[in-house]
Amino acid sequence: MARPTRALLSRQIIARAAIQLVDDGHELQVVPLAERLGVSVSSLYHHVRGRVGIIHAMREVLSEEYRLAPVAHASWEDTVRTSVRTLWNLYGDHPRVLPLLLSVVIDEPATVNFYGVLVDALDSAGIPENEILSTVETLDAFAFGVALDSLSPNLIFDPGTEESRLGALARSHPVGQERNQLLFERGLDLLILGIRERARTAR
Repeated sequence: MARPTRALLSRQIIARAAIQLVDDGHELQVVPLAERLGVSVSSLYHHVRGRVGIIHAMREVLSEEYRLAPVAHASWEDTVRTSVRTLWNLYGDHPRVLPLLLSVVIDEPATVNFYGVLVDALDSAGIPENEILSTVETLDAFAFGVALDSLSPNLIFDPGTEESRLGALARSHPVGQERNQLLFERGLDLLILGIRERARTAR
């Protein structure tokens, strides 16, 4: 009997199936995932260590797909903007996967390298050493916050009266994807201004 020309199962295959399962609105459970792949649960465990191992494999795949490639001689601002935009794209493409990624420790080499680039950029900007990691976490939280916002209804504010200032602003405000894009761009500009000002006051 001829051997199959490619592996029937791997960490990458399992991870991609898990991402699709969650993107489709299902909870990440090992048995349904095995059924979707047409394999036994024990076969999955040859490649991943339980549900947590599946989540790590999911992040490995996503980190490779959304890899940040540092640009030679790029400014700290360009690096921060590129990094945060990469995170936002990842989270925005897979908002239902996001809570799972937040539930396990980040130790995958590609992901660690990604955040390392961001650390170096903030150091170059002049952020104090003891504030760099919290600034990275703030940027990350912003990216996944805007990604989760994409799941919001088109109408965010309904003050109940058109005479209010909020009502007037809401009527002329973008909706849907356009609003989410504006939220990201406006927020990122404010964060960059904050980083620049913090670096200035730290000198």
